[in-house]
Parts: sequence; structure tokens; C-alpha cells
Amino acid sequence: MQEIKSEVTKLIKAHLKELNAAADILGGVFITGLDGAVAVIGVEGSKKKVIFKTSFVSDNVDKLLDAQVVAQDILEEEGIEAISEHDFNIALEEM
Repeated sequence: MQEIKSEVTKLIKAHLKELNAAADILGGVFITGLDGAVAVIGVEGSKKKVIFKTSFVSDNVDKLLDAQVVAQDILEEEGIEAISEHDFNIALEEM
């Protein structure tokens, strides 16, 4: 997990402006598994946009969920809330 933590930290720093913009618009970002990787989803216009996707890939659901929790913890340390898919979709509909 240290490898994923290091990668996610770098990705967050590289995309911090975009992450903060998505959080301002939606109230947070949506973290999910995408093609076996951890993906952080925001918005562009009124459509979903992948802000970043990790190089960490796993077909093991438990490992992928653990990696998503690591990403959520790091995002929250930066003041960016992770929101549920349901809340994300509601926010998109309200745009």
C-alpha cells in the first residue's frame, strides 16, 4: 500500500487545482475503481471527467477497495471530500 500512497500523493499534488475546482462545484470528488485502477472523478462542463487514474491495477476487489480508501484519506488530508456516486450524480443533475 505504500506504493499506492506515494503515487496518489504525487497525483493529488499534480492535479490539486483541478481537484479543488471539482470539489467547489460538486462538494467533493468521486473515487471509484476503473479498469482495475483507482480513479478520481470530477466534472468538466456538466459531464463526468476522470481527473486522474493510478497506475496501480488489481483485479482483487479487496485490494482495490483498500487503495480507494488510501486515496480518500489523502484527499481528505488536502481538504477535498470524497462523495458517493449517488451524491455525485445528484450534483451533476443539478448543474
